[in-house]
Amino acid sequence: MISSIFNLQRAALLLAVMLTGLASGCGSAPARQPLAIEQAKKADLEAHRALRDGDLLRARELFRKAMLLQQALDNIPASTMAAINLSSISHRLADDDTALRLLDEILADRSAQMPSDLRIAAAFRKGIILADHGRLAEAGVALQQATRDCNRQCADNTGMTNLAARLALLNGDFPAALAQAKAVISQGADKAELANAQRIAATAESALEQNESALDRYHVALALDKELGLSSRIAEDLQGIARVLEKLGRKPEAEIYAQRAQAVTAAAQLLPGSSVKKTLP
Repeated sequence: MISSIFNLQRAALLLAVMLTGLASGCGSAPARQPLAIEQAKKADLEAHRALRDGDLLRARELFRKAMLLQQALDNIPASTMAAINLSSISHRLADDDTALRLLDEILADRSAQMPSDLRIAAAFRKGIILADHGRLAEAGVALQQATRDCNRQCADNTGMTNLAARLALLNGDFPAALAQAKAVISQGADKAELANAQRIAATAESALEQNESALDRYHVALALDKELGLSSRIAEDLQGIARVLEKLGRKPEAEIYAQRAQAVTAAAQLLPGSSVKKTLP
């Protein structure tokens, strides 16, 4: 009897110790990361938040901070991603010397620590910036580098096809531009790339005097860009619709769409950190 009581008391004591240990484990704060790592992650999160809020100037400063903090930690993938984001923001703020310099530094790094997908992304974004500047031959070289390394298996594959279509369009090869854009549309893509493909296809079709189809495509692109909330693209779509309507002899409607494009651009330019061009193409 005494032995049974002793065993019960011992079991109760062990159970209490176990419960106390579990309670202290659940209630204790998780181990904090080193301050430098926390600062780097915080800067990156705040940069993306500023970007979502449309505050490009603050996003630029925070991506630069995140890049430097990660470089100080020798975190090559994280610092490279921050540099790519900083390049994109710099381009939107018309600081293309900085944008291209950041990308060239990434492309010059051939070390094993540099992730291949980030090198591909850098080459692709360099092609976009050069195309925006009308430096089509250089843009083509950058795109070739990206597509060669990508081999149709990377995240930016549809974007690269769109860039190829755009370069064909700018070089006056409208059938090739249309074929490339249609390939993106048929393959399926995210809304942004699908809108880009529809806009490129519409421009090519208009140049080929396929104006009714072009008009439909511009309207599809407009609907997508409105869902995405991209003012600069909305203005491009409205202006494209106006041009096609003019070609179709529907001048009163064309004037309405042209006015809407100008109103969108004017309003967007008044917003803080706006990257909308002052003049439409």
